[in-house]
Amino acid sequence: MQCNSLLVVAVVLSVVAVADSLSNERPPTIALDNQKIEIPFKTTETIVLLCQGDGLPLPVYSWKKNGLTLDVPGDRFAYQPGSGNLVIRGILPSDEGSYNCFATNKFGTAVGRTITLKKADIGSFTDEEPLDAFRPFVGDYLEIPCILPDSYPKGHSYFGYVNPTSNILENIINDDRLLLDYDGNLHFANVNMNDSLAYMGIDIDYMCIGNNPYLGIYMMGRQCRILPQEKSGGPTNHPPQLRWPLTTIDTAVRGQTKRLKCIFSGLPTPKVTWHTENRNGRFAVNGAEIVLTNVDILDAGSYTCMATNSETDQPLSHTIHLTVETEPYWAKIPVDHYVDEDEDVEVDCTVHGTPQPSITWSINGVQVNESDFHERKSLDGYILRYQNVTANDSQVIQCSSSNKHGTILKNIIVKVNAEEPSFIETPRDRKVVEGKTIHFECTSRGAPKPSMEWYRQNSSSASRVSGDRFRVLDNGRKLEIKDTKAEDAGIYQCTASNKYRTNEATFELTVRSPTSITSIPSNITVRVYDDVTLPCDVTTDHRELANLAVEWEKDGRRIDFEKEAHIHMDKTDFSLQIRSSKVKDTGEYVCTATNGLDSATSGISVLRVKGRPDAPYDVTIFQCDPDTVGISWSAGSDNNDEITEFTIHYSGRLSGGNKTLSGADFRPQSRYQDHVSVYPWSRYAFQVSATNGIGTSDLSEELGQSCITPSAAPYRSPVGVCGNLSSAQQLVINWDPMPEYEHNGEGFHYVVGYKKHGTYDVEETQVVLDPRQKSISIHEQKESFGLFEVYVRAANKIGKGPLTETKLVRSGEGKPQVVPQNFKVVGDSVNGSFAQFSWDPVDTSEEKVRGFFRGYRIVFWKSDEPNIRRSEDILVDRPFELCRPLLPDKHDRIQRRRRRHRHRVRSADRVYGETDQLWPLTDISAAVQVLNQVNAGQDSNVVKFRTPVGVPGKVSSLRVVQNGWSHLVIEWQLPLEFTGDIIGYWLYYSVAPPAVSYSTRLHIKNPNLRRYKIRQLDYSTVYRISMTAMTVAGAGDEETVIGETLPVNDPDAPKIRDISIHDSLVNISWFPSDQEPPVYPGSEFFVKFRGPDNSTAVQRFDPSPDSDDLWAVVTGLRKGKYEVWVVASSGIGELSRENNSQSWILPIGLENDNVTILESVPLLYQQASVGWFVVLMCIISLLVLLLLIICIVRRTREAVYPVYEKERMWSDQTSAPDETPFGEYISPSKLGLSQGSLDSDENPVESDSDSLGEYEYQEATKFNDEGSFAGQSN
Repeated sequence: MQCNSLLVVAVVLSVVAVADSLSNERPPTIALDNQKIEIPFKTTETIVLLCQGDGLPLPVYSWKKNGLTLDVPGDRFAYQPGSGNLVIRGILPSDEGSYNCFATNKFGTAVGRTITLKKADIGSFTDEEPLDAFRPFVGDYLEIPCILPDSYPKGHSYFGYVNPTSNILENIINDDRLLLDYDGNLHFANVNMNDSLAYMGIDIDYMCIGNNPYLGIYMMGRQCRILPQEKSGGPTNHPPQLRWPLTTIDTAVRGQTKRLKCIFSGLPTPKVTWHTENRNGRFAVNGAEIVLTNVDILDAGSYTCMATNSETDQPLSHTIHLTVETEPYWAKIPVDHYVDEDEDVEVDCTVHGTPQPSITWSINGVQVNESDFHERKSLDGYILRYQNVTANDSQVIQCSSSNKHGTILKNIIVKVNAEEPSFIETPRDRKVVEGKTIHFECTSRGAPKPSMEWYRQNSSSASRVSGDRFRVLDNGRKLEIKDTKAEDAGIYQCTASNKYRTNEATFELTVRSPTSITSIPSNITVRVYDDVTLPCDVTTDHRELANLAVEWEKDGRRIDFEKEAHIHMDKTDFSLQIRSSKVKDTGEYVCTATNGLDSATSGISVLRVKGRPDAPYDVTIFQCDPDTVGISWSAGSDNNDEITEFTIHYSGRLSGGNKTLSGADFRPQSRYQDHVSVYPWSRYAFQVSATNGIGTSDLSEELGQSCITPSAAPYRSPVGVCGNLSSAQQLVINWDPMPEYEHNGEGFHYVVGYKKHGTYDVEETQVVLDPRQKSISIHEQKESFGLFEVYVRAANKIGKGPLTETKLVRSGEGKPQVVPQNFKVVGDSVNGSFAQFSWDPVDTSEEKVRGFFRGYRIVFWKSDEPNIRRSEDILVDRPFELCRPLLPDKHDRIQRRRRRHRHRVRSADRVYGETDQLWPLTDISAAVQVLNQVNAGQDSNVVKFRTPVGVPGKVSSLRVVQNGWSHLVIEWQLPLEFTGDIIGYWLYYSVAPPAVSYSTRLHIKNPNLRRYKIRQLDYSTVYRISMTAMTVAGAGDEETVIGETLPVNDPDAPKIRDISIHDSLVNISWFPSDQEPPVYPGSEFFVKFRGPDNSTAVQRFDPSPDSDDLWAVVTGLRKGKYEVWVVASSGIGELSRENNSQSWILPIGLENDNVTILESVPLLYQQASVGWFVVLMCIISLLVLLLLIICIVRRTREAVYPVYEKERMWSDQTSAPDETPFGEYISPSKLGLSQGSLDSDENPVESDSDSLGEYEYQEATKFNDEGSFAGQSN
């Protein structure tokens, strides 16, 4: 079974191959272009005659010589393998003749060109006697004839001689005087003595030489000798005379090279020129010869050669009329004919040529006779006609045309096809969008040519397509459906028919809805770095959604999103998203959607991104004067926002600045310019920036050139000329130094001039060389507070600057000579820091004050420390002119009278002054002095008094030291300066930011308190806390701090520190956290215990407002073992959270039983018994009494003492001296703790409660900050 299947497949493949080969069969052809028409040969060599043919079936080759068939292969004849090339070995003269090649298959015979074989040969010169010697006169014309032998191929000729020295044949070099005509004769335009070719006294013969280049053979002809003769009187000049050619008509062949030459005689040697009316211009002139290459029909015409020398006024001319003939050529190259049966054929072999060529017809290599024509085959001149061809008319027709210049041959194929229809191209299934036009192509072959029809299949049959929208084009090969609609979808047929059969091809048309974009184009203008979204709302047939592709183009080019990282397309709505837009994003954007069937393109959305402009460029300096520089520049791109101003930035060696050119000062142009004011004697560099509505550009590139302004005298002199009163009996002159950029040149200095005002003294000057100096002291003055006329002038090497101003300046003030009298303290004005004084007024004239009166100075000091002084200046609002312009004398006198009147001191009973800088509780001494602008006078009489207690300053080092959920712990220190005993504090706090007033105010009465816990606060809240200290004189200034409560969280577990056990009570102290430092310390604490009967109680304590002790006393215990632990609470109501310490087992009333530590246990909320509470309150009262006594005794001490000492003090009042306090004290070492938490010298963490201030303890206990037995739990 398997073998049968393979056999069927092989048969099918064979049939297909045969059918394919049959469809490709073609008549024979021969490549004619590579065949030579004439071939010379040498005997015994091997010659190959080309005949390269083609055809299917492959053609069979044959050759004929002189019309007779050659026997190939033969003795000396053979074919080259794979071709029809004829190989002739050992060729003989008898092989000369005409050869034709033939290539034949079943469709006919093609014929090659006629190839002529001819033996190469050259004859000998005729056996003539040697010419006698020529004896021309010098200057005469001479011709040496040369009759060349026959030669094939045609040879060349020239004249030469044998060099007697080298015995080498050398050529006679042609020039304008010696010319060789085309027949081989040598012409001398005029003879000279050198033509004898004499060599060392030996005359040399001329000889004519013939050459056959194919054979490489030279033949030498007759020899002759030239013996020039001298004329008496020398050679005679004569005009040109034509010597060759003597004809006026010549012929050229198109495509070949044609030479024309004119030879003239004459003395001097004539100069030959050519003239022609031929406008083709394709020729070269070489003296007497003109050469036309690749001759064309247009080269026909008249060519005139003209000869001139000094013996003729008019040139001697000779005209040659050139005609151009042609080889035969086709008017239109004959073409092959592949036709179907019943068609007509015309073989056109129209030929042209000069002379008119003849034509010969052959069919399959056999010449056609008149008897070969009939009603279906006729000859009309150059046209051979066939009517209603059949398959038997397949043949190869030879058309050959000849004239005297050559022969052309063309093999023309006529192949008649007869086959049933088959499709070359069939329509394929297509999809189209509604409204579009679609074409289907259906091409076929067959002979006769098939007719084409188009059908549409219905449910049971097929009908020919019809309707206005359906058109059949191109002889049935195309079907066009215009304005397609959904109902056009279906199955269609294309049919091809001829007399042999009908063939069909079926295809399907699918119609889809069109794609569209509904987005409205927009023009968008944004600023650089703005985000931009361009919409692209696309709809397409839902069945083509998988093929939908959307692209965006900018300025006609597709956007590459990989290269443009800040641009991407949203995959959901196809909008274009531009993040942080750039100026380069400006352009026209188009959205295109396609699904493979159709496409839609949105309108153009124009995006303009405005950015700051590009930097200006090509900045140039076109003017450089001492005080002005001209700058020009070109504007960079405005980046889509009009430039509104330019700024010129200039910097010199000493100065620089900016100048702005705004939009009102310029109009847009290709080049801008402006002028900048500068200073002399400086090098300036310039840059320009541009500004638009978005921002300012970068600076332009730095110039390669700069402007160095010339030097000039200073444009001004210093201003601010004035004096200084600080140096008594000295004239100090001050001025404002001029900046270096105003020096205007080298050698800058100041010239200072002065003289006493109101005198005729000679003006004195001093030169200040340091440009940076701003004052000078004139030491030779002996008068204090004298009046001088002063000026300061600038100068350099170029010259002096203008005198800007002359001032009246005073010399230094002296010490006032007047002392206030009757200095007193005013009544009861004295308090802790304040006192008021009075005294008699003084004479404030300039003579007494020795300067400008400024007021009084109250000086005071501690009576026991006179070297430490404070002062308070009591100044008068009295204007004075230290430096005033110099006015004319009359005006100056008036001004001085007015000033004296203005400074006259009116009589007054008393002068009053006060100070608030006194020391409280101090013996004070005070006096008053008179002030001028520089000096103070002598002290007045001294008064003494004592200050009372003063208002305190701010508390120091106020800070929040602990943050809880509902509490903040603050600490502070006393005011830095003592003003009296502190009697308490005011504490204020409110939620921050602060309101107009604080929401809460607390009075802390304990002056020794340094720590306080603020309770009942809100969690996660910022508070503003302020504090003032108080003395009996009142409250001081506020000091403020900010604190924030913690968010809700589980509190840290407390850590028990010490336990002391009595028969019926336990004293417990603890740390607020088992972490160091605390993270979430509890706001409140209480002790919980479980008794021997397994009942649980809670010992709560009502905390004191300012207590910070972490210890408690548990009372009312019976004999037995108790489990005790401390509980920490966040203390924030319903949100309160709790955590407990490790539990301890306490042996109450049991001997030799140590304390045991247990793990933490869950908290149990049970109320402690009322009896326990009463006992605990009693103990607390006793402790309070004890602590009050200790505070009174040790009020001024603040040392910390241990728990053991406190217990001893308390027990001394309640127990016998030998009795252990609380029955039994267990030191930390006896607890057997492995951890160091109970080590007595461990520094505890900051506590979470207030100090013992409420109990008036002057000295805080050891547990004030760490947890001591304060009688409460928090």
